[in-house]
Amino acid sequence: MENTEQIKKTRSKVYRRYNWMSVVLLFQFLGVSVGIVLLQVVTAAIKTAVTGDNSPLTADYSSFFNGVACIIINTLVALLVLKISKTGKLRESFAKPSFSAIEVVMAAFMVLGFSYFYSMIVTAFDSVFSSSAKAVGQSLGSGLDSQNLVLQIGTMAYLCVLGPISEELLFRGCVLRAGSHVSRKVGVIASALLFGLFHGNIAQFFNTFVMGLVLAYVTVKSRSIIPAIIMHICNNTSTIIVAYIKMAVGESNYGMVDIVSRAVFIGLGIVSAIFILRKYKLIDDNADKIPVNLPATEEEIEQAKTPKNKLKFKTFFSTWAFWIVFAYFILLSALTIYMGSKIQ
Repeated sequence: MENTEQIKKTRSKVYRRYNWMSVVLLFQFLGVSVGIVLLQVVTAAIKTAVTGDNSPLTADYSSFFNGVACIIINTLVALLVLKISKTGKLRESFAKPSFSAIEVVMAAFMVLGFSYFYSMIVTAFDSVFSSSAKAVGQSLGSGLDSQNLVLQIGTMAYLCVLGPISEELLFRGCVLRAGSHVSRKVGVIASALLFGLFHGNIAQFFNTFVMGLVLAYVTVKSRSIIPAIIMHICNNTSTIIVAYIKMAVGESNYGMVDIVSRAVFIGLGIVSAIFILRKYKLIDDNADKIPVNLPATEEEIEQAKTPKNKLKFKTFFSTWAFWIVFAYFILLSALTIYMGSKIQ
């Protein structure tokens, strides 16, 4: 009887730890929403007090406020959830990477190669992704195209550097570790799935899901989130650079540059992926370790497993918080497609 009660307690602890992976996103969604409202209210009040102008803030403030809120909330939520869930400490993720500098560069090419390949898929299936992509592009472009230099620089800093850092703290520093207490494979795949859902639109989901797999894989293999931060910064920065090049040379003159750049980055991505996978292999739950406090002892977790339930994906997908995140993703995706359909 005592053993049965202990098994129930262990399964409950494992379930709660998996649930924290998605609760992280619920905290983030709520925190960012509140943060944006507060920033809008405070900025409008200061603007009125200083200039006497009480007209509504222009749309280009939205992207900037979203960036500021995300940077603050992502970091705070990661710190808070790691502490409450007793998963570990954020600073443990900043160990010296086992990857060499060349391997980090190659890992960055893996992400860039897939991003360029995915952009070809989006172009090929324009009828499926166009509405969603338009809405996302307009949202991101509102800050970059702003006539206000402060907003333009701030939005660029968020998209290229500060955003990637805060997202890595949240996902690879917190979510990945929270999901790796039983299996690193579950942690990698589940955190990548949540990373895709986090972006809230179908146009970005598949790209960010695979990107999340690569970033989580490199984090586990290098035993540090530093390479993932560098990879994420390179990916986002390249997107912004491409956007500015298109504006500079014109859409009609960009065709050949686009073809050549895609071929080069996809080729480098394939070569880099082959090299890294041959050297580091796939995720091995026995050999690959990341800093995470277990919710129960290894013996208790093993005793709680059954042939039908090994406390892995089945337990993760049974958590209530995951399905709330999934429903929120469906809602946002539908809204994004609707908004995109209204853009001429």
